[in-house]
Amino acid sequence: YSYFLDAGVMEISLLKMLVDSISSFLHLSFSGNMNSEPVSKYYQKAEEVLKLLKPIIDAFANSELASDEVLSKTSEELGHAVDELKEHVENWHLLSSKVYFV
Repeated sequence: YSYFLDAGVMEISLLKMLVDSISSFLHLSFSGNMNSEPVSKYYQKAEEVLKLLKPIIDAFANSELASDEVLSKTSEELGHAVDELKEHVENWHLLSSKVYFV
């Protein structure tokens, strides 16, 4: 029984980590890295999608569905994707300066 309880807590924390990752990504618009047209365009699209997903994921984290294995795996993968997207947006100025010199 304790295994299932621990697994449920783990999945809830994965969902909460995903919500935190989304929140962190959404705060990038205030960091000043959005002065490039391409990065701004892609950021806005990602922002639209993540703003829709965040309340849904938050609701799952607070429900009995949070212990579902498939949901857990999906939320973990989505969390990695959001973190990777955030990293790309943060580092866009480095990439754009390299492209500029080519």
